[in-house]
Amino acid sequence: MNENSQMEIQLTEETINTFLEEMQARNRKPGSLNSYRQTLNSLASYLPAGQGVNKDTAAEWKAWLEEQGFSRRTVNARISVLNSFLKYAGKREWQETDFYVRPEEILPELTRAEYIRLLKAAKRLGKEREYLLIKVMGNVGVRIHELDGVTVDAVKNGMLQTTYNNRKQYRKIPGSLRKELLAYAKRENIVNGQIFLGRNGSPLVRSTAWYYVSSLSQEAQVDVEKVNPRSLYRMYCSTWAGLEISVRALMEQMYEKILDEEQLTVGWEE
Repeated sequence: MNENSQMEIQLTEETINTFLEEMQARNRKPGSLNSYRQTLNSLASYLPAGQGVNKDTAAEWKAWLEEQGFSRRTVNARISVLNSFLKYAGKREWQETDFYVRPEEILPELTRAEYIRLLKAAKRLGKEREYLLIKVMGNVGVRIHELDGVTVDAVKNGMLQTTYNNRKQYRKIPGSLRKELLAYAKRENIVNGQIFLGRNGSPLVRSTAWYYVSSLSQEAQVDVEKVNPRSLYRMYCSTWAGLEISVRALMEQMYEKILDEEQLTVGWEE
């Protein structure tokens, strides 16, 4: 392992790759390996720039994930992966013990390619409501209990407001999705209030929304265990985590370039 010091383990791409090679040698399935990579990439995005994994990381990350509203299973699944990584790194004393999901039990996450297949399936079947449900969950990160916040006014304003632990949170609705939602509302004669409604015009209940989404799995040829609101939310979070990692890497490269240019100008040795 490549450690900066005895107090931290740097979570680099090389470190993650060597860990995954070890897991592959232990006969972990490709879907599980992909989930491990996404989990460790999410952790790398969570950590402050330049900071590695230390003795407090597991407990602090677990508390942060819970604060973000992730389900207990998702939180414990991610901590389980981190525990496996710490065992591999020879730091079992840094593990978080308050969890119950083993790494081999973690279900593969929905990929962006599978997400696109779900949207295409909804279009082929003419299921516009299901299409839009999948989009607001996958593009905006709307959780199933937050669907009542997707109102005509919220879409017009381009901002979805939710409340978690008595704190207001805001999510921007992409312009292309706003147009689709407003066009759908107009066709359905929904002039105000909640956009996603049941057949009788009442607010869409969670169980029905879950059914609408999962019903597309066969047509899209996606494992039914992946096709649900929770998987869509995890995909949304993983996508943002990947983007944050890419942006951070670009920022580090740009900062290094600035330092190199300054060194040419005022370096001690010319």
